[in-house]
Amino acid sequence: MSVDRAKTVEDILRSITVPGFDVDIVSCGAVTRFRISRDGKKVAVFVDFTGSDPGCPFCKLINHTVWSYIVKEIKERLRKAGFEEIYVVDERTQTEL
Repeated sequence: MSVDRAKTVEDILRSITVPGFDVDIVSCGAVTRFRISRDGKKVAVFVDFTGSDPGCPFCKLINHTVWSYIVKEIKERLRKAGFEEIYVVDERTQTEL
């Protein structure tokens, strides 16, 4: 994996903010990790909607509509960066969103 490609992904993810909050999806812990294929054409972004504390009021506040928006933004922005296949995966269930 190219360091430049990884930096691009991280920068894109850090540019996506949680609607209604002044925090990006990396800083708030929603993105747990990402993986880029060896050829640099595919990327998987792993997200955790519950955070490290399932009792966290911030985590409960974010609803399905907000997460749908975030997933859409991740896919659109990474596609614009030249990734051919983008997968957003729920960290806990390992299902694609």
